[in-house]
Amino acid sequence: MDILVRSKLIGLILALSIIFFGLESSYSILLFLIVMLSIGIPHGSVDHIIAFINPEARRFNSKLIFYIIYLSLIIINIVLWIISPFLGLLIFLLISCYHFGETQVLGYNSTDNKLLNFVIGANILLSLFLNNIIELQGILYILPEFSNLDLSNFDGAFFLLISVAVLMLSVTNFNIKRKVPLYAELSILYLIFYHTDILTSFSIFFGFSHSLPMLLMEYEEMKEKIKIHQKSRASHNWETIEAHYDLANKINNLNSKLFDTVLIDCLTMWLTNHYLKDNDIFKEALKLTSSIQ
Repeated sequence: MDILVRSKLIGLILALSIIFFGLESSYSILLFLIVMLSIGIPHGSVDHIIAFINPEARRFNSKLIFYIIYLSLIIINIVLWIISPFLGLLIFLLISCYHFGETQVLGYNSTDNKLLNFVIGANILLSLFLNNIIELQGILYILPEFSNLDLSNFDGAFFLLISVAVLMLSVTNFNIKRKVPLYAELSILYLIFYHTDILTSFSIFFGFSHSLPMLLMEYEEMKEKIKIHQKSRASHNWETIEAHYDLANKINNLNSKLFDTVLIDCLTMWLTNHYLKDNDIFKEALKLTSSIQ
């Protein structure tokens, strides 16, 4: 089964369990913290890799240009937030629309169509907000024009239907390779938004429909790069030996007739391992120097 599908199925099973047992309002903060710490932050820390190693999402040939643009967007948004929180929030949401949409279409279509990426992401956030609009009014109390709107006459299903209708109307003219499966996934996601509070909804979407698929994809790409690296070493008669602590004995056991060169990668990590174990570093260093004489 495709890694994208597996991760999203995990999120679906979790969402169904939460809805069935009625746990969303009681554990939404706990779920949010667990998802962010275990999936969200690790994904964010390596999310830049996808710009270079995934052929379907590669956008930059230079890492320097990527980091300049990335950091510039952050700085600009911070400045805008200081000048005008409303404008800062708007810009942040617009960028989020494109980012979420670009990763959402993976597996369904090429990410070359930037407008499609933005529209898909905008639909997701719109549905998240519409299906939790009463909560959103409480959060955005600083916008009285919105927070004071009387929406008590509208049933929650009304906003669900609006979000589905907007999705159908906005995406129907795009040429999407796997349009029906994409519709199906987003519709299921909208139903989850409808049945759960805004924090639980966002946790499930961000954790299992966005972060985890990308994290697994990045992990698979990195494994492939490691395999290629190991294969290139094998062609030059390299042998990789793991030695987290006892490096001296590993070197002593090497057959000098087969290996005339030993590359240690790396001494810093080896020293760190001993330091964390509170070992006698001076003693281990003497053993190592003796083994390479």
